[in-house]
Amino acid sequence: MKIIDQPYSCQMPSQVSGTWLLQCHLRIFQARTKVHTVLITDMGFEIGWFNPFVIEKLVDQIVQEFHLNPAKLVWIEHYASDYREFSLAAFSQVVFEWQHGKATNPQWLSIAPEVAQALISEDVRLSA
Repeated sequence: MKIIDQPYSCQMPSQVSGTWLLQCHLRIFQARTKVHTVLITDMGFEIGWFNPFVIEKLVDQIVQEFHLNPAKLVWIEHYASDYREFSLAAFSQVVFEWQHGKATNPQWLSIAPEVAQALISEDVRLSA
């Protein structure tokens, strides 16, 4: 069941100086098992911002803001030239280590659109 479907903006500290205003499309789904699947879509405003430094901060912020349990979290990144066209997209599942409630050491695994759809609509979780 989809519980969040909205544009999402947040400020992230830059690794160089200042801050970045990141904009993406955020969807959160909740399965019957209370597993939350977060689907975050790059809307094409920023190039290459799904990197370890930024993604760890973004995950921490979304987990805190939406009161998600990191132990029951599936994170999917969605990249597309047209973020509304699901079938033309590329997907990655990102698995994190959690240390003191903070996401660390992200590991990306490319997944097919069908796998992304299964993770969103079913009680399925990939193993890294």
